[in-house]
Amino acid sequence: MRDKITIAVFAIIIFGFGIAFFVTSDNHRSQTERRLLAAMPDANSQTIISGRFMTDFETYMQDQFPLREAFRTINAILRHYLLWQSDYGGYFFAEGHLSQMEFPLNASAVHENAAWLAGMANALFEGMSVYYAIIPDKNYFLAAANGFLHLDYEEFMRIVHARLGQFGFIDLFDVLALEDFYRTDIHWRQESLRYTAQRLSDGMDVTLPSWDDHTWHTLTGFRGNFHGAAALPVQTDDLVFLTNRYTDNAIVHTLIEQDRQFVFTSSVIFEGEELPLAVYNPALFTGVDGYDVFLAGAQAFMTIYVPNATTDRELIIFRDSFGSSIAPLLLGAYSKITLVDIRYISSHLLPNFIDFTNQDILFLFSVPILNRGGLLR
Repeated sequence: MRDKITIAVFAIIIFGFGIAFFVTSDNHRSQTERRLLAAMPDANSQTIISGRFMTDFETYMQDQFPLREAFRTINAILRHYLLWQSDYGGYFFAEGHLSQMEFPLNASAVHENAAWLAGMANALFEGMSVYYAIIPDKNYFLAAANGFLHLDYEEFMRIVHARLGQFGFIDLFDVLALEDFYRTDIHWRQESLRYTAQRLSDGMDVTLPSWDDHTWHTLTGFRGNFHGAAALPVQTDDLVFLTNRYTDNAIVHTLIEQDRQFVFTSSVIFEGEELPLAVYNPALFTGVDGYDVFLAGAQAFMTIYVPNATTDRELIIFRDSFGSSIAPLLLGAYSKITLVDIRYISSHLLPNFIDFTNQDILFLFSVPILNRGGLLR
């Protein structure tokens, strides 16, 4: 009797999930993993004969499996709380924060990246004010204190200074703390960057607008890039963005490639719809990455004009994604800010779009970017 019950339960599970797989609607996006899910592949003679259909169908089944998110969460809970596995796939949970281990120090990559930035500065920015600031990842505050592997930050900065020390250094390590970062994400919280923005402005000798003039806007339910990867049931974050009279009046353009030509546009495409581009784009909060609210996410080249600025100074920021949320806080101190992400555009193309004359130059990169080789172009 017991064997029959076991077989019956097994059959119900197998056939039940099989039926559920085919009758339930496919999900277009995984909000927790912040990625698009595989769709049903086309079945035709070419894809079947080549074997591509079965390969794509396997991926499709893995992405669309019934209760997939629940099983991922159960697996993570068992590993973390029952098996006491401190990290899974390089992700760990400590002090209420999800994070990813950044280890070991890739000294050759740091050398290469810092030397590359120095070479670009010497070639393009002669006679201009050049500054550099390194953004510590939150493991700087979290990993060592909780017994996780971490890179040697002192050696990291020694290498950076050896290559970039000829320029003005703005130290951000002592104005940041763990609470200045999202609990579920790698990035810093804009609402926590008052003293970080002040440190940058002091270093570049400009005056920021009053912090008290900002209006705070809160979007709830932000799931950062670690939330889905770790799959642990951690409370979501609030995403706060700050506006003032400078962000409200700013004009934002981004560079795109169209018909094999680079053109500037003041719009962004979201889920097939064209939306006006602005300093903040709240509609993008429900997309793959909620952090795209800040300057529409990953963009190779952007310009922000501030018609009501009280100065005519200009700033060019060579940045990664952290720059999207700090740049708006500098508006008003500068009448124009250009943001360049040289992971997505070759530095050799920049003279086609920028007349390098008397701008301030800021290299603003996070530790994980400079610790990886082959990213900068």
